[in-house]
Amino acid sequence: MRRAVWILTIAALGAGCHSRSPAGASLPPTGAPSPVSGAFLEPHEGAVAVGRASYYGDPYHGRPTANGETFDKNKITAAHRTLPFDTWVRVENHTNGRSVDVRINDRGPFVPGRIIDLSEAAARRVDMIRTGVAPVTLTVVRESPDPSTARPELHVFYAVQLGAFSEEAPAQDLRRRVERKYTGVYVDRPTDDAPFYKVRIGRALLSEARYLQNLVRDEDGIDATVVQMN
Repeated sequence: MRRAVWILTIAALGAGCHSRSPAGASLPPTGAPSPVSGAFLEPHEGAVAVGRASYYGDPYHGRPTANGETFDKNKITAAHRTLPFDTWVRVENHTNGRSVDVRINDRGPFVPGRIIDLSEAAARRVDMIRTGVAPVTLTVVRESPDPSTARPELHVFYAVQLGAFSEEAPAQDLRRRVERKYTGVYVDRPTDDAPFYKVRIGRALLSEARYLQNLVRDEDGIDATVVQMN
């Protein structure tokens, strides 16, 4: 982001390797599996998914990524929610036909409807800096040498709760303040069982939500909690 983030991108973020795009990588041949829609993508060469891409740069530049590297916004890397680290993915921008091969070294994005978070450099390659978000096709062009780093647990999600208020005005004030830095911030309205306006960020896996919880505590001084989403 910075464009705001999601952090959770999550928080973490992306890049640090000087690895080059896999030589000879190609799109899947005719007869390959049809694209799936959404964040899930099989970690096998030729697997295809369609959705929306976003990108991140500052303020994540120089921070650790989910695989322990240091994020460099000028490197060609990306964050994906489930693919094993060091998987190579071709990202094609539907709006202009441009594509880039990126290495997965981070987790994210955590905004509903987005399936990959590109580094700023990768986003420039497909000309989506101005729009920030673009419709894309993802194609796995090289499998990870360590498939054990995949994240298959897609069925349980968590949010980071920043506060709960009996009145809406302070909740919206907090939302506006926090969304200057993070994306995916929203106010969960009261229900019969929970009569509070709850300010929350995102939809993430448990480890990623805990990462964000610590981030907003350390950097923003907010005593956040992690809550399971229904």
